[in-house]
This record gives sequence, structure tokens and C-alpha cells, in this order.
Amino acid sequence: MALVRLLVMAMGLGFLLCMGMFTLSGEPVWRQRAIQILRWAVVLGLCFVGLFVLRRAAVFI
Repeated sequence: MALVRLLVMAMGLGFLLCMGMFTLSGEPVWRQRAIQILRWAVVLGLCFVGLFVLRRAAVFI
């Protein structure tokens, strides 16, 4: 749980830093990196929710 929380916070910070660099420099590569980090954060979140649901559903199987 702590590892997932650390990964989510690191991805959130990375996203904010990349968007900040995009705002300051105007270079589109920073926006692309930020969107890529956001995509992986969404995948991580969906995997976490899926594991949580599977763990809770195992009681009923």
C-alpha cells in the first residue's frame, strides 16, 4: 500500500514538473512527457482498483 502511494505521489509530482516546464519553455516534448506520465498513473490506478476488487471478491468465491 505504501509503495503504491509513493508511486502515485511520484507520478503526480513528475506530471506537475513536466507541465510546469511546458508552460515555461513552450516546448511540446514536455507536454508529451506529462501526458505519458498521466497515462501510466491511470494504468497504475486501474490495476490497484482491480487488485482491490479481486481481493475483496475472493471472499465470495
